[in-house]
Amino acid sequence: MTADQAPMHWILTLYISGASMRSSTAVEAIRRICDEELPGQVELTIVDVRDEPALVVREGILAVPTLVKQLPAPLRRLVGDLANASWVRAELDLTPGPHDTGEGQTP
Repeated sequence: MTADQAPMHWILTLYISGASMRSSTAVEAIRRICDEELPGQVELTIVDVRDEPALVVREGILAVPTLVKQLPAPLRRLVGDLANASWVRAELDLTPGPHDTGEGQTP
């Protein structure tokens, strides 16, 4: 990126269900990826499906956790074990992070 290019703006929405272990792990993993790979470039919204049922229906969310990337295009939906940082980075077209252990199961 040259000095006159602005960093790309990312819009991500993470759908979770309460404080379950999978939800907590997903929130932690996605926040870590955002902090490491997209500092100052990402708008991350976390939606608890129990608190926002109308939004869940409107967005067609069928399982949680689900990470939706609205921007940059193309739209992507990642469903399942979001603790697998290498899989999440690959699906978001990010390079492997400095602390990526590759642990976790591919959904």
